[in-house]
Order: sequence, then structure tokens, then C-alpha cells
Amino acid sequence: MTTTLTFRGHQYETASAIAPSQSEFAGKYRGIPTTFSSARPSSISTVQLTYRGVSYLR
Repeated sequence: MTTTLTFRGHQYETASAIAPSQSEFAGKYRGIPTTFSSARPSSISTVQLTYRGVSYLR
């Protein structure tokens, strides 16, 4: 799943780095019943990034 994002006028596409996990549980937050789910990072092995004109892999 790819998503188009915009940051300071520059658009880029990215794969979703966080996927919801299958574990959900019910509880209360400030007295209101709600369900909670935790997120886990996806398995992206390497990503090419650029910071101030310098490219690197992470």
C-alpha cells in the first residue's frame, strides 16, 4: 500500500511503515469505554533517504 504525502510543498510516495496489529483490547480512557490497538513497524529492510542533499541508506 503506497501513500502520497506532502511536506513543505514536496510530494512523495511512501509505503506504509506502520501497520495495525491484530491485537485489540477493550478498556476505559477518562471514563469512556473504548478499544485499544497497538501498531507495529513493517519489515522494510533498507530505505534510501536524503538529508540536506546527502543520500544515505538506512
